[in-house]
Amino acid sequence: MDIRFVPQAELDKQLYNSCVHFATNGSLYGYDWYLNATAKEWDLLVEGDNYVSAMPLPKTKNWLGRTQLTQPGLIPDLAVYSVKPLSPKRIQAFWDAIPQDYRGGTLTVEPASVPKDSGRFTITQAAGDALFLNKPYEEITDDFPASYYERMARSEQADLLPASNLKPEAVADFWLAVHGKTADNEWTYHAMQRIMYQILHRSWGSAQGIQSRDGELLAVSFNAYSHNRIFPLFQAESQSGAAAGAMTLLADTLLRSHAERNLKLDRRFAIG
Repeated sequence: MDIRFVPQAELDKQLYNSCVHFATNGSLYGYDWYLNATAKEWDLLVEGDNYVSAMPLPKTKNWLGRTQLTQPGLIPDLAVYSVKPLSPKRIQAFWDAIPQDYRGGTLTVEPASVPKDSGRFTITQAAGDALFLNKPYEEITDDFPASYYERMARSEQADLLPASNLKPEAVADFWLAVHGKTADNEWTYHAMQRIMYQILHRSWGSAQGIQSRDGELLAVSFNAYSHNRIFPLFQAESQSGAAAGAMTLLADTLLRSHAERNLKLDRRFAIG
């Protein structure tokens, strides 16, 4: 298997993004522009001259100056992206091919990319359960917990409304107001806006919100669409929004409008 190391500066963006786009396990998080917005430095392992398989290697240096794998913020999981079958042999070959300069570190990857032998790295399998939307709304929500319907009842009593035409700055400002200003949150605040504008430029997503009758914003979610999945990237709900079931209403609105479509999303977003 021809696997070679490609420094970030020598990346062929077209070949790499094509691999992520057409991979059987492709994901929004794998595109180079998403990585550039979240990981300060990253390199790549590729299979073949045409990048039939590729594995991004986000990295940092520890206090001793040693390079280590590091999970980027705003990226729940990465992968060995491949248009070829994801056999255990192929996955293990990629992990074994990581240069010795990478002395260790941690990475969360989707289930098919977890190797049998993690070697010097700490590897976590991504959590989450896919909710398939290719059926009627009533069937999608049939096994939802009672708490979901209790929150929906609160949202109906509160007489909430959708908030439209939300710009990335408004989403980010609301998110920061809810989560508070810290050094990490300030970084997230700016990274969120870079990502949202990249997605809007590609017409791959939009912001949705819920507000009160007097115009108070209560909950927001910026949703992206890629690889037959809905990625609810950035969510925030105020205390008054939580009391009124605003985020649940936002998720329910999404389910109703996308029922019977060939899409899936993380079940945790739907049921809270």
